[in-house]
Amino acid sequence: MSRLQLLQAQLHQEVPLTRHMGLRIDAYDGEVVELTADFAANVNIHGTAFAGSLFSVCAVAGWALLHLRFEAAGIDALSVLGDADIRYSRPVRRQIRVSCGIAEATQFDAFMERVGRGERAAVELLAVIDSDGREAARFKGRYSAFFD
Repeated sequence: MSRLQLLQAQLHQEVPLTRHMGLRIDAYDGEVVELTADFAANVNIHGTAFAGSLFSVCAVAGWALLHLRFEAAGIDALSVLGDADIRYSRPVRRQIRVSCGIAEATQFDAFMERVGRGERAAVELLAVIDSDGREAARFKGRYSAFFD
């Protein structure tokens, strides 16, 4: 099993909602993580993707990005979403696709340095949902890292 498949299985086990949403971790290039979720499992009464599902997929994408970055750096930290904002600009009528990356590189570098020293820290991540090649939603999440 690939690292992404293992992480997806972990999410499906520990956060059952992700399994019900048909969430998949499709790609990770070291900077950006890409997830998809099954449209049929997340449709609302209007025949479009449910806004709560879109928010959830974005929130999970941010968590997955941090998990993968921590793992690559050999850091055993936990992360949680502390605050978030999402703007919906158009309906999603097909498979849900989200890309999540770093909002600002210098902030992220400072965040990773602090976490690498075993300190608590927070950082903003940006996730974008694509619908037919156009932006459908933009999510900004502030994630905190801490140690058990």
